[in-house]
Amino acid sequence: MKKFLALLFGVSLLSFGVATADVGAAIEDSAITATVKTKMAANPVISALDVKVETNKGIVTLQGNVKTAVEADTAVEIASSVEGVSDVDTSRLYIQGSNHPFLDSIITAKVKGTYIREKVFGNEDIALSSIHVTTNEGVVYLKGEATKEQADNAERLAKLVKGVKEVKSALHIKR
Repeated sequence: MKKFLALLFGVSLLSFGVATADVGAAIEDSAITATVKTKMAANPVISALDVKVETNKGIVTLQGNVKTAVEADTAVEIASSVEGVSDVDTSRLYIQGSNHPFLDSIITAKVKGTYIREKVFGNEDIALSSIHVTTNEGVVYLKGEATKEQADNAERLAKLVKGVKEVKSALHIKR
């Protein structure tokens, strides 16, 4: 009987640990969602009421209709810049009156958001104001000026973004 009670107690503790982890993840996801919504509401480019934000296990989903590609890019850049975000799902984000895919601009926005997040919350040295990012058919192009370390960080982080096929750098290394 004692063995059975000990086993039952152990299983209960294990279940409590799993439930606690799930609650913790849900709280973190809620905090991410709140931060993204707050930043979007403060940004004059985005009509925050047009974009629904949900987070599940660090993946932010943006859903709705925006008026311009600039508005969509800004929403993705903001979401990507928030600490704890591992990816941004834009499969349900649409630009009004457009049937054209905007994957390249989304990749550019994710790269820029990643740079901001790593500069602010990480330990990465990145020249935010002097690195220009563009994307064409999944290839990310980096132009501007940076130190060797900043250029290496920019290239490495860009390669980590989902959808990036290749990174081509034309960064001028300053001494």
